[in-house]
Amino acid sequence: MPLLVISHFVDFLNRKDSQELSMLSRTHSHYNPNPQNPGFDTVLVPQGMEYKAVFQGMETNQSKLKIIAIPAGIQPLTKFLEQWQQTPDFLDKLPQGLILMGLGGSLSQNYSVGDVILYKKCGLMDYSQESKGQCNQFLTERLFKQLGNRTFIGKGITSDRVICSAQEKLLLGQKYQADVVDMEGYALLNWSQKLNIPVAMIRVISDGCKQDLPDLTNAFAENGSIQPLILARQMLKNPSNSIHLIRSSLKSLQVLKEVAKKI
Repeated sequence: MPLLVISHFVDFLNRKDSQELSMLSRTHSHYNPNPQNPGFDTVLVPQGMEYKAVFQGMETNQSKLKIIAIPAGIQPLTKFLEQWQQTPDFLDKLPQGLILMGLGGSLSQNYSVGDVILYKKCGLMDYSQESKGQCNQFLTERLFKQLGNRTFIGKGITSDRVICSAQEKLLLGQKYQADVVDMEGYALLNWSQKLNIPVAMIRVISDGCKQDLPDLTNAFAENGSIQPLILARQMLKNPSNSIHLIRSSLKSLQVLKEVAKKI
């Protein structure tokens, strides 16, 4: 595989912009948003090329919305959120509502690369039970009206690893009755519901349910960042699937940018 192609994909997945947040012993028990008519003022996006696409798409709205880069993975994101909620920035101006935006893998033949899915709910892939978190209905309906006819309402499932096999994607879709798999959704819902913060989620399909991916399982470090050497080695083992993923990811990133412009 040409080195230029590898470098593009490393840039796409490299999540090296994580923020270092200090822990402070303060509380937020006074937080009390309006559950009947919530707004949103903060957008969370996985760091790297997803964040870049959303940031560019929202250039005209940056004065209205705060855009925050987050790490990938259930544990890294949970740690990030717990640290964030203790910072003066969070406590001085508590978020009224959150939108999680990013890419996701399709678990259904109904959705293909570039399709936009608004989550109705998001569950945890734990192989023993289906834990579900509900997205805010008002925010979801509001975004559905903003984004137009090519947006779908669906169900997500969150995994602690990249689902690489097309066969496993289809099996997970059937088992959990889910349409999209991601690595952050349930962690955010689990955290936000404890604080009564409304959340909506938007995913753009980056890989189809019949699309095999290179094995990227070991490419993620414990902090949610990508290890470039391991990533490159895994991609070189399966150049055909890697090139396919690069192409589909670039297409979905462009859609993600266009979606961000409408918010």
